[in-house]
Amino acid sequence: MFTLFQHLSVFCSRLRRDERGVTTIEYAIMLVMVGLAVALAAPNVRTAVISVFNAVSGALVTAGG
Repeated sequence: MFTLFQHLSVFCSRLRRDERGVTTIEYAIMLVMVGLAVALAAPNVRTAVISVFNAVSGALVTAGG
């Protein structure tokens, strides 16, 4: 009877021989890189959006008053 470790070992050895997984790994790495870029840019985007809304809000208050 196979143990969990033996099943995992067989699965990993099959995965290493299968070249279709290379493309999947490349896409996963690119996805992680895009996610990191978005996460790093998010504070800047948030600040920019808030300042635009504040400017529009200020203009509306000034025009209405």
